[in-house]
Amino acid sequence: MTNAEEEYAKLVREHWSYQLVRELADEQLHLNSTRKSIAIRDLHPKARNHFMVLPRKAIDTLHELTIEDVELLVDMYQLGIRVIKDMGLDEAQFNFGYHLKPHMKRLHLHVISNDFDSPSLKRRHHWTIFNSEIFRSHEAVLKELKQYGKIYERSDAHIQSLREGPLKCNICTFQTDHLYEMKKHITLHVNK
Repeated sequence: MTNAEEEYAKLVREHWSYQLVRELADEQLHLNSTRKSIAIRDLHPKARNHFMVLPRKAIDTLHELTIEDVELLVDMYQLGIRVIKDMGLDEAQFNFGYHLKPHMKRLHLHVISNDFDSPSLKRRHHWTIFNSEIFRSHEAVLKELKQYGKIYERSDAHIQSLREGPLKCNICTFQTDHLYEMKKHITLHVNK
């Protein structure tokens, strides 16, 4: 093993940003899989039901995708649908998407229920990364990839402005600057 390979192996073993890569290696965490992708639960769910589908192929971000990866994204989406159905859940209650600038290594499709009812939803950016343009729907990513052959990178300043922007309800027009108010508000929709 070369020095570079040893350094990478150490990063994967020890750095928090490689947690998903470590989870891919642990078959006990796998909910279901295909030849191309693996579905796992999010260890820190931001909703009642929160899964992730990761490619077996070593791709860290959307910006590494090429037109050749369209079939991979379709496979990931279909696996997400299968996990929902296997659990007897309603597909209409879920959002499917990717973060434009994730902190975790390995591309992952979030399959997240739209209730956002979770004790792990603790910080304001936990809301904005799922309820702003930072969270790109599976359909939007697939369309951009097919149209341009890649996913264009958005500026760090744009991403930061979205993270720090107002908290907007994912169901109605309510918005606030305080997470506790949003969490209280969302229960009005969830508990109907």
